[in-house]
Amino acid sequence: MPPIIERIAALLAEDTDASVTYAALEARLALEKVCYDRLRQCHDYISHAQLKKWQPRQIVNTLLKEVDQHATQTRTLHISRNPARPGEKPEEQEYVEIGTEVGFDPRIIEKLWNALAKIALHVRLPEHKEDHIPPYGDKEQIRAKVEEVSRELERLSKTTMTFSGIGEEVSFVCECGEKNKRRASLLHQGQQVSCINPNCQHTYIVKIVGQDVGFEADVFSVICHECDTVVHIPRRGLMTLKYDQFGSCFCPNCNQKNFFQWRLLQVRPRMEGEEDAKIDS
Repeated sequence: MPPIIERIAALLAEDTDASVTYAALEARLALEKVCYDRLRQCHDYISHAQLKKWQPRQIVNTLLKEVDQHATQTRTLHISRNPARPGEKPEEQEYVEIGTEVGFDPRIIEKLWNALAKIALHVRLPEHKEDHIPPYGDKEQIRAKVEEVSRELERLSKTTMTFSGIGEEVSFVCECGEKNKRRASLLHQGQQVSCINPNCQHTYIVKIVGQDVGFEADVFSVICHECDTVVHIPRRGLMTLKYDQFGSCFCPNCNQKNFFQWRLLQVRPRMEGEEDAKIDS
């Protein structure tokens, strides 16, 4: 982070319309990098498939929801110089600081990120035919906003270590063999979690019974038309198919290639005492 801050300062020092605009671009990229680097540190606990949007605020909000609900808080880790002794209170120990993670507010990050684009990184629309379109925005406005971002970057640069969350951990092994870990306190009944392996299509549904947490594979099952073996297909992969498009899978028992297709069906609501009825369209 310090090299980026120094680069921004050097561009501001040139004090030209172009250099100040480039400083705004560097500042915006730096805000993204801060959020993406925090995400990188937490990727053992979240699948890339669960990131619905790439904008910084959405990244941080996803981390808060899925990985670490305390990510907005500044936390410092200390360790005692000596092992704990029987009868000794924690406050009586002498501690050494290990590192600090500076928290940040996703709303502030988003506000700064959007402001830089609005005043520096978009050409102004003309209001009429004779309206002159300047090549750059207002230099002083841009400078003020870049300096504000630089102060936030300076604050965040005080981070010396990164936490991936605090609390009880639960895990499961995916069908692909990848071990997945999650924070128990952030899981809820029916929640969907995807495998952290970027090449795996499996998603699991959280099942909570009492204090026990389980993960049930979210699959679509087809019966092999050659040997009647039930073949399970990850539902997330099927969601990429378009309507009427064909898909296929090989039977793990006889290696027969089976086909399936999205179909639109007409249905009639079930009346009392009747079974569900459906009619192919």
